[in-house]
Amino acid sequence: MPFLSFDTLEKVTSGKWLVEPSCTRRNGIVKITDDSRSLPEGALFLAIRGELTDGHKYVSNALHGGAAAILVQNAPEDALLEEMKSRGCPCLQVEDSLCAYQKLALWHRRQFPRAKILAITGSCGKTSTKEMIASILEQRFPGGVLKTIGSTNNHFGVPRNLYRMDEATKVAVIEMGTNHPGEIANLVSLAPPEVGVVCNIGCAHLEFFHDLHGVATEKSSILAGTLPDGRCVYPADATGVEILRDRVGERKCLSFGKGDDADVHYEYLGFKDGKFILLLRWKRTGIQWVFDWSLGGEHMAANAACAAAAATALGCTPEEVVAGLRCCVLPGARLEVKEVDGVHWVNDAFNANPTSTRAAIDWFAEVVPAGAPAILVLGDMLELGTGALQAHEEILAYARKACPDARLLTVGALMRQAVEKLSDHSMENCADAGAAKAMLEREMLPESWILLKSSHGIGLSKVAP
Repeated sequence: MPFLSFDTLEKVTSGKWLVEPSCTRRNGIVKITDDSRSLPEGALFLAIRGELTDGHKYVSNALHGGAAAILVQNAPEDALLEEMKSRGCPCLQVEDSLCAYQKLALWHRRQFPRAKILAITGSCGKTSTKEMIASILEQRFPGGVLKTIGSTNNHFGVPRNLYRMDEATKVAVIEMGTNHPGEIANLVSLAPPEVGVVCNIGCAHLEFFHDLHGVATEKSSILAGTLPDGRCVYPADATGVEILRDRVGERKCLSFGKGDDADVHYEYLGFKDGKFILLLRWKRTGIQWVFDWSLGGEHMAANAACAAAAATALGCTPEEVVAGLRCCVLPGARLEVKEVDGVHWVNDAFNANPTSTRAAIDWFAEVVPAGAPAILVLGDMLELGTGALQAHEEILAYARKACPDARLLTVGALMRQAVEKLSDHSMENCADAGAAKAMLEREMLPESWILLKSSHGIGLSKVAP
């Protein structure tokens, strides 16, 4: 990372020195971390109250591990401060160490003014679309694309990814997630993007957003936070699209969707001869491509159109778009197909809401060979609020209609209630993922196809071999 002087550290964070830098240690910081287990030379350790632990517990470890400086929210005990003085390790106290971590990430990003930020959010498919965008941009900027690692898309993860920017970065594709109002606005302030992207509006986290218009309002913050001379990308046919358009303001924009009026139009042409076929058309130029690729389903086609529009906003050509989409590989637990002893396991249990679960069911119905034994293992979809039970009833009815010959196995309390409400005795319920795994190991047939779909907290990913 760029050199960070102690004076700049103090100014950016509005902190006060509990142990001031000595004249022999005025060089500054060359690395920022909140992990005391591996401290590179010249590293600043930030003690942050995290989701799982409090970094203040590890201040002593950081000191003995060779930290060049330590930033805290809570002042260490006097004995530890004295040891810091004796070792010449400066200690800066701030009002909020997470806020300081975020401010420093914004400072770090500003050291690379020629690098562009593309920020993406959506109710589902964010990570898949992020991977597609990055794959396309690699065609234009080989070796110069930084992307969010996994799904580190929250108030800890976004800064952590910004710290990875360096002189080689041409474009950073930053994923931003939310489950409470106001979170996107905070995240986008850390990395105001040249291109702001909403990939979709779906039934996710309704416990806190209440309805689709609430979701659209939250997601639209990424468009409102896009730089005034930047570009906005949004789904033309989404519920709440008028909210998205309103937040675009005077910025230039690109829409994508199935309608002919979309700037990037797509059509999913299905699964033919073992290949998924997709059509993309660019409205402004009339250029159209029909091609096969490894990712299937209507939902992935929509993600591809979003990625195409986002990459187009950064100057990529249709040829680069198609090449990037065709070589894109998604991370695990997203329609990940694995064959073990003749059984095809489809792991899509990283997350779930009604929108993504319907998409997974449709994909599964399309690819399972005629006559092959099929099992749908559907787990609870979490954070759906007061309409959760109805949503689970509807998804089970949808699954039964889409896959009438499949065995339907459910996991979790909400699914159990929905099965009881539907009085469908063909559906079987397991209390947890372990019980589901045991049942499948006893009863699955050779050449079976098994879909695992649930929210991450249900643990269905552990069911697959």
